[in-house]
Amino acid sequence: MRIAQVSTVGAPVRREGGGSIESLVWVLTRELARLGHEVTVFGVAGSEVAGELVAALPGPYGAPGSLDEWELCEWVNLCRAVEESGRFDVLHSHAYLWGLPLQRLARAPMVHTLHIVPDADHARLRRLAAPTCVTATSRHQWSAWPDLAPAAIVPHGLDLSQFDLSERPGEHLCWLGRFTREKGALEAIAVARALGRPIVLAGPPNAWFHEHVEPLVDGRDVRYAGLVDAAGRSRLLGGARALVYPILAPEAFGLVLVEAMLCGTPVAAIRLGAVAEIVEEGVTGFSVPAVSELAKAVTRCSGLDRRRVREAAERRFSADRMARDYVRVYESLQR
Repeated sequence: MRIAQVSTVGAPVRREGGGSIESLVWVLTRELARLGHEVTVFGVAGSEVAGELVAALPGPYGAPGSLDEWELCEWVNLCRAVEESGRFDVLHSHAYLWGLPLQRLARAPMVHTLHIVPDADHARLRRLAAPTCVTATSRHQWSAWPDLAPAAIVPHGLDLSQFDLSERPGEHLCWLGRFTREKGALEAIAVARALGRPIVLAGPPNAWFHEHVEPLVDGRDVRYAGLVDAAGRSRLLGGARALVYPILAPEAFGLVLVEAMLCGTPVAAIRLGAVAEIVEEGVTGFSVPAVSELAKAVTRCSGLDRRRVREAAERRFSADRMARDYVRVYESLQR
């Protein structure tokens, strides 16, 4: 098939491009090419893709020569893809469902994947654009709107080679993510303190980090590893006794859970959003309904077989599985 992937444009599409959606587009493109498909990526200059790149912009929003408004940048990229849609069998847009109003203008079927929890505007947009093909990353993602069932549920998949199994972890816990209130870094620190274990935090610093987290970093009980690359992420996650995931708001997926599991590291998580779909209870970790129960879940993680954690994650969350799932969606639109 001739497949177009329409990326978001907050970063180049690369193995480590600085954006989670862009990195997912990179690995999906590579796997589709491995399966023998002709793949074109619509994104920004500097992207490194397994196939053709159409650089609709000279860089991400705010970059020299690009545009400053991020919504406008996304729209320019989407319009370029639709303009060239006649040479593809399918267009797969990852750009916040903003391609829905354009699908009547496209000369090929469109697939739309939202990578966040939808809000009321997303639901209204789907109704306005019906019929359409919207896929979900979890059963939870569209559960607030039972009348808007997704065309397919395709959980994220990762490049297994980027994560090494670690069967001899240290005594510390780990938290990895963006520093926002909802991600629960402060709760993770509290859990580690309650257990008397050190914790290592990682993620790009921002104003919230400097105000709320940095004052708690002492280099001993609470350590900060900064923004880690792929190799560093594997070492960080693999070296931890458990990943602590005390999210305070539901998420559409939870990629860091899978990243930890692929290192053999079990997870202790709050049972919100897609967590129950990702964590195999008693196999890859434990989920609990409240932060007050999270310390017990961390303790139970120490009894899990780390090799079995890795094997379960490989079986369910490989990039190859993700690509094959999407190909089935694409093929359904050719009938």
